[in-house]
This record gives sequence, C-alpha cells and structure tokens, in this order.
Amino acid sequence: MDGMDLDEPAVPFAHTTAKFSMSMIDPSLYPESFVPEPDAEMEVDEDDVASNISADSDAVELRAEVERFDQQQEAFVARQRAEASGIPYQPPPPRKSGRKPKPRRRTGHRKAVELPPDIRFRMSLANDAFQQQNYDKTVAHLSEIIRINSEVFNAWMLLSTVHETLGNREQAVWCRISAAHLTPRDVPQWIATAEYALECLDELDDGSPDKDEMLRRAYACYTQALETDRSNIVARTGRADVIMMQGNAGKALAEYQKALNYKPYNIRTVRNIADVALDARDRRKGANIARGAYRRLIDHLQESGTFEAEEGRFEWSDLRIYVEFFNILEQWQEGAQELKEISRWLLGRRTETYWDQWSDDDREWDVHEDRRVVVPGFEPARFPQECYGQGLPVDLRAKLYVYRSKLGFEYEANLHLQLLDPTKEDSFIDFPDCLKDIALTLLDRDRPDDSIRYLDLHRHIATTTGEITLDADFSVCQGRYHMARGEKVAAEECFIAAIEEDEDNIEARVQLANMYEGEDMQEGREEAFLLVREAMRLEARRGDGTGRRRGPYGPRKPREGKPRPRRPRDPNRKSNYVPRRLINAEKRRQQELERTAEAAKNFQRLQEVQDLALAGDEQAKSEWMQAAKKLVDDFRSYKQFYPWEKYIKFLGYSGEVQGQAAIPARNMKLAAMEERLRQNLAPVEGQEQTVRLPIRIPTEHRGISFDTWLDIFLNYAFSLVRAGQHHEAYIVCHAARDSIVWTSSDATFLIHVAWASCAVFAGDEETCVAIARYFMRDYLPGTDSYRMFSAMCRVCQTPVSWYTSGPAQNNDSNNTNTNNGNDANIALDVALLTIYGHILFTTTSYTYALSYFARAASLDPSNPLINLSTGLAYVHYALKRQATNRQYLITQGFAFLFRYYRDRLADADAREVQSVVAQRQEAHFNIARAYSLIGLGNLAVEYYKKVFEEGPVDDEGEEDGGVMGSEDLRVEAAFNVRTLCYLLGDLEGARGVAGKWLVLE
Repeated sequence: MDGMDLDEPAVPFAHTTAKFSMSMIDPSLYPESFVPEPDAEMEVDEDDVASNISADSDAVELRAEVERFDQQQEAFVARQRAEASGIPYQPPPPRKSGRKPKPRRRTGHRKAVELPPDIRFRMSLANDAFQQQNYDKTVAHLSEIIRINSEVFNAWMLLSTVHETLGNREQAVWCRISAAHLTPRDVPQWIATAEYALECLDELDDGSPDKDEMLRRAYACYTQALETDRSNIVARTGRADVIMMQGNAGKALAEYQKALNYKPYNIRTVRNIADVALDARDRRKGANIARGAYRRLIDHLQESGTFEAEEGRFEWSDLRIYVEFFNILEQWQEGAQELKEISRWLLGRRTETYWDQWSDDDREWDVHEDRRVVVPGFEPARFPQECYGQGLPVDLRAKLYVYRSKLGFEYEANLHLQLLDPTKEDSFIDFPDCLKDIALTLLDRDRPDDSIRYLDLHRHIATTTGEITLDADFSVCQGRYHMARGEKVAAEECFIAAIEEDEDNIEARVQLANMYEGEDMQEGREEAFLLVREAMRLEARRGDGTGRRRGPYGPRKPREGKPRPRRPRDPNRKSNYVPRRLINAEKRRQQELERTAEAAKNFQRLQEVQDLALAGDEQAKSEWMQAAKKLVDDFRSYKQFYPWEKYIKFLGYSGEVQGQAAIPARNMKLAAMEERLRQNLAPVEGQEQTVRLPIRIPTEHRGISFDTWLDIFLNYAFSLVRAGQHHEAYIVCHAARDSIVWTSSDATFLIHVAWASCAVFAGDEETCVAIARYFMRDYLPGTDSYRMFSAMCRVCQTPVSWYTSGPAQNNDSNNTNTNNGNDANIALDVALLTIYGHILFTTTSYTYALSYFARAASLDPSNPLINLSTGLAYVHYALKRQATNRQYLITQGFAFLFRYYRDRLADADAREVQSVVAQRQEAHFNIARAYSLIGLGNLAVEYYKKVFEEGPVDDEGEEDGGVMGSEDLRVEAAFNVRTLCYLLGDLEGARGVAGKWLVLE
C-alpha cells in the first residue's frame, strides 16, 4: 500500500485485461470446431472481462461441461434423425455467444428416478415372496430395501399391503403415510391414504385411543393435501368429516363452509353442515348457517327445474332436516310456510303459488276438498288427490300440528290432530319419533290423557318391531306425563332413568330440578341447584364432541345385523352429577344399602392386598389403588361431610356460590332458575347465613371409622404421587383437609405433612413453599417451622423462583415484623431472620440481606452459618457493577469469613477425632471458594490442598455431622482445582488432578 495515491482513481483489472489471451483457456473444455476466434471474443467491455475473470473457476468449469454435454446430445440426436431419413448429416451451426434463453418451466410431477439394479432385484424377490404368501420373507426383503434406501415408494406400499394382510392395520397406515411423504405434492395419494386410515373406524370403539389416533392421522393427511391444493373439495370435505368425528362441531362447521364456497350446490356438503349445526356450541348460530345453505340449494334446484344436485338428490329427508332448524330458532310461522312450500314443490305443484297467501291456515293439506274449492285459482282436477293432503308424510303433518299449536291456531291444530289418529298404527310405523313430539305438545297444552295414547303407541312400536328403543327422550315424556298427573314418585323414576340412559340429557335434569324445587325441605332445593348447574355445564359444553343428540327423524331403515351395545357410563367421570332419589324413600334406602355393601366390599379387598402391595407386587398395587379410589370417591360424594361450597367444587362446578356463574348460560331460563336457587341457598352479603353443620357428627361411615378413612386418604395420596400423578394426590389431600370430620390439630397436622411429602416426592417447590407457609403462619410458628421451610426448599431440586417468590417474602416479612413488635415477651427468632436474609441474598438485594444477618448475629454472634452468610453477602456485593469502595467490602467480607473459619475449626477441634474431618473440609472448602470467587486462584489452591490433607470422611464414624449429615468434599475440591489449572494454562496439572481424584472406579 506504500506509494499508492488513494486520491487517484484506480482502473480495476487493467493489467489483467492486457495480458489475457486464448492460451489461458483449457482446450479440453470445448470441441475443436467451437473454439471462438480471439478477436471476436476480445471485443467486450472491460467490466464484462473483469466479472468473468473474477468468477469462481469451479462454476466456469461446470458451465462449460454442461454446455458441451448439451451440444453433444444435440449432435447425436441430429445424426440419428439424418441417418433414419437418408439425409447426409450436417453438424449444427456454432452457438452464438451470449446468455441462453431461459427454458420454460415444466409443471407436473417429477419423473421418478430409476431404481438401482440391486433395489430392483430385491423388489422382485419381495414380490415373489408375497405371491407365495411368505410374509415373513417379504417383510425381511422390504426392510432391507428400506434400510438401503428409505425413499422407495413401492417398498412402503407393498409393506403396507403385507401388514394389512397380517391384520396389523396400524402399521399398514403408518407405511402408507411414509409412502405419501415421498410424493408430498401428490394430492390423490394423500386423499387415498386418509380414506384408507378411516376404513377401520367401524371396528374401533368410540372414544378409544386407537380411534382417536387414527382420526388424527387422517386429519394430517387431508391437511397435507390441502396445503398443495386448497380448492380440492374432496380433501376439504374429508377433513371436515374427520373434525366432525373428532367431536369439534364448531371447527367442522367452519370447514364445511369453506368447502361450500367452492361448490355451493353440493348436497352432501349441505347435509354435513346441517348435521354439525345441530351439535354446534351455539345452536342458533349453527341453525342460521345450515338454514341458509339449504335455502340456497333449494332455490338453485327450483330454478333449474330438477331435484338432482351434486352428489345426491333432494328428498323428503332433506326437508325434515331443513324444518328442524326452525324449531331451534323458534320460528314457527316461517317453519310452517317453508314446510308447505317445499312439500308442494316435491309433490309437483310448484306452480300453485297462490297457496302462499293462505299463511294462517293449512287447507291446502286437508284430506278433503271442502275448504280448497273456495280458494280462487284452485282447479280440482288439475292434480290428483295424492298431491295434496294424502301425499303429505305423517311426520310433516305432526310438524304442522306442533307449529300451529305454538302459534295458538287451535282450529288448524285440531284438524291436524284428528288426522294423526293414534289408533292407526300403520301410519306411524315408519315415523315413530313424531309421536313424542305430539305427546310433548299435548303436555304443554295440559292434555296428559291424550298424550299418553301417543306414548303408548310409541312403546308398542318399540317393543313389537324391535327396530327402535325407548330412549331418554321417551323417559322424559313419560316423566312429564306423571308430573301432570301428580305422580311424583313415578316421574322421579322416569327422569332418573333418562339421565342414566343419556348422561348428557339436559331436559331430564331441568324437569327433575323443577320438581325438587317445589319441595319444602332444604335438601330438595340443594339437589335442584346441583341439577341446574349440571344442565348449564352441559349447555355450555355443547359442541365439544362429548355429548350426544337425537338427529332429525326420518323414515326408519331396517337394521343390518345385531345392534352394538351401548357404551357403559364411565365411572371416573365427575362432571355429570347423578341425582339422588328424594321422593321415593324406599328406593333411596335401597340405594344407600347398595352403596354401603359396595364400600364394605372395596374395604375388604383393600385389606386383602395391602401387605402384597407394600411388598412391591405391581398387581396388588393396582388393585389396592382401584379399591382406595372407589372408597375415596364414595366418601367425597357424601354431602354431610363437606361445607356446601366445597361439595359443589368436588362435583366440578365453580366454587363461587356468591357471584356470577362461571359457566356461560345461553339458555336464559336455566340462568334465571340457577340464580333463584342460588339466592335461596346462599343469601347475599349482609344477611344472616345459617351454618351448614350436621346436627350429630357420627364416628364412622359405611362401618369404617374416621381414623381409618384418613389413613385410606393419605395412603392413596402417597400411591398416586409414586405413580406420577401428583396433581391427583394434591386433590385427595385437599379433600381430606376440607372435610368437617378431620378438624382436630392432630388430623390437620397429619394431612399437611402428607401433603408436603407428596410435594417433596414430586419435586414441586411451589407446593412445598405453600405447605411450609401454612406451618409457619397457622399451625406452629417457631424455629422448627422455619427450619422445615428451609429443609423442604433444599430437598426440591428446582430453581429458587418459589423460594424467593412474593408470597414467601411477604410471609417471612410479616413474621419478622410480628416478632419485632413492642411486646417484650416476644423475642426475635434467629432462624427466621437468617431465612429472610437468605431470600434477599438470593434476589441480589445484598444491602437489605446484610441488615437481617447483622440482626441475627447480634442474637447469636458465634453462629458459623450467620458469619458465613454475612461474609458471602459482602463479597457478592463488592462484585456488583455499581458497588462503591470494593476494597472495603471485600475486607469486611473476608473478616466475617475468617471468623467463620476460626469458629468452625475450633468447634471441630473440640469434638472427637472421628467426627471432625467433614467439618474441617467444609471450612477449608468455603474459604477456597471465596478466594476463587474474587479471582485469587493461587490462594484458593492452598485451601483446596488442605481439603485433600484432611483425608477421607468415615461415614460410619460421622454420627454427629449435623442435621444434614456429613459429606466428603475432596471430589468437589479436585474438580475446582482442575478447572483453575485449565484456565491458567497448566494442562499437565489439570490432567494430574483429574487422574488422581476424578477417575470413576
């Protein structure tokens, strides 16, 4: 750079350009006939030359090779064509220099790479073995192929076929998914894989993990297909079907709407929208969406003059589904109008639009023509009688009866009811569900004697044909009939039977709550409140796939094969409250006897396997936990043992009895009823509230003493935490604490100790700190409680975030202020001051920590721990960036550290010989760590050497090593010395220390 004038502009590569010649080009890169002329090649700009010279030589060589290959290929093709046509071969003209035109991008799937010969040979062997049904050999060949090259599509597909043949459906699906990943842009392949995964769903039980996993795989396949082609209607509707089967009705509804945007007149998609709309969380919103989709489809078909739509034909069943949404929206007038219009269209009388003017009567659908003939424009002979009243299906006439009854048109309703004669069984054999609708409408109009005729006909059809069952809706209708007759015992049995049949039935709970609310006793109002809260929970949970519903009724189809048995109620579900009988006293006593016998059986089984479980038998442990769980759940379900707030919290409801319900209420009637019952059970603030305590607390439950019950609770909590279910263990301990049975100090102490043990075993520092705060604040404030707090935080190998949390600091601060009060009889506690100082020390508040250490030292000046903590606080404070007078702080810190050092050694010398080694090692080690902390490694090594000189710690002789025991610190000291040697560059010294002290034997 010397002598260079920076102000003078430089000419880049001028000397290079002048010396450039064709001799610099490798002749092997170009054919002889294509070597360019020097003059022609040299007539370029200096910038182009500079860019060419500065290009990477490897890239230039690669481009030349590619160009030569293309030229040779073109020459070969031209030569072959010339020889075939008999024309003498003429070499192609030399290609002009310059940039080649950009080739046109080829679209579509890439051509598969030809498999190597060894892979083709192994595939042939696998195919031969498969043809010979030697599946083990086939799997072996295919596994070897996949091991060599995992991207062989045919290998994965054949392996899937083998697994399907062997019955391993799950493995077969996995193989197909692996094959589909090899062609990620192949949409039909992803769709075929998803459909293949869904083929086995009928063989799996609802709610089983295998079925849920299969649905997740199908969803992933459809999603992958939509990432490639978002407008693919098959993938879109397929994914929506999977979402619907997973139970997420809201998400499925949104997915079907997207599919409908691409094909708005696809009747399959419209039907699916209607299906999920009935299960949506907001039924009114879903009903509006489905009604609009059906209306658009109907308008399109009417304009086209056909009933044929995409993927199906519009039928009477679609009309039944369509009018169902008017019931949900309570639009009786619009529902009747739409029913008549579409029925007229289906019967071929769409041109008779004058019937739309008769919106308040249904003479169009009379069986006789007495009222029709007076209508202007009616031509009696134009259409046959089957196109009028005789052609209307009986279930749709039942709908018209319901609509007219809701609107108050009694005359029209009675005309329809006369045609719905319950003595004519053949008329209802295909539509038995409409009988329940008629009966409910009659009950709403206070006509129970007429409603029972339709209910009896429904029962007769169910028992004689065997094609339908007496479901929960029928039990509700039967219960309402008994309520109208004043037969409360029979009504209670019907409503409870409905809940047992359909655990998500809302109407049965509402009717039962209405009946219990009218009872004079307090227990009846409590049961009514619980039933209403459960109904509100089910209402809010609608659409998450956990509930069941009755679909729109249609023509009954013959059942193929034996019906699948109904899934039994899951005994582990707590959210659904099964009501107790209050009216039928005899059945209630019988139910209590059955529960007592069941509890005695579980308790006997628990005692039989307890010894084997303690010995480590896994089967016995499982049986013991099952029996204990049933006993604990039975105890917790006994209302008299818990306060009202705790009891409803156990049932899964919000504990806020005196506030707005946590469950969103879309049914305003339910919300009003819940508010009324809540006010009766929990008066507003300021009013006198009665204490809910039993008049006489018994000494046992189910023949088992309460002390034994407590042992069952705590041992079950220990079993849960050992099984990794620490949250469930906390719930059991919490339930024991909330019970009004165990209120003595001894029982409370045992519960919290067990709770703390579960938290320590689980390594849950948050719960440890919370339990320790209970002992420090409520149970026994004092030195032992403070030491327990430190010990529990010490044994939890977790970050110190909860040890230094706000609640812990506030609790210790309050205790400190209490001990520092004006009462002369209350003395400051050294343990409390030291703990709070350590909390502040951990949060780097060294100045505040020093004040508490100083107060503790004034009470116990010879305590080595206080001096050690004070010294370390000074040293750490000196290392802060904004510390003032670091020399003073370090001097103060080491003064306290050496005071600790002298006191610790003096205390060790005063003890017996066999118990001083660990204590002396501790003193040397802490001083060495302090010197290492401020960077004086040479002084730190001297004290580490003293740790080595103390010799090993005899575990058998260390009987007085303190509360936390003794520990040999030579390995830790050796590790620190090795680190110091390595940092100082003494690699030989680091290697020597590691070889002597850190080698595992």
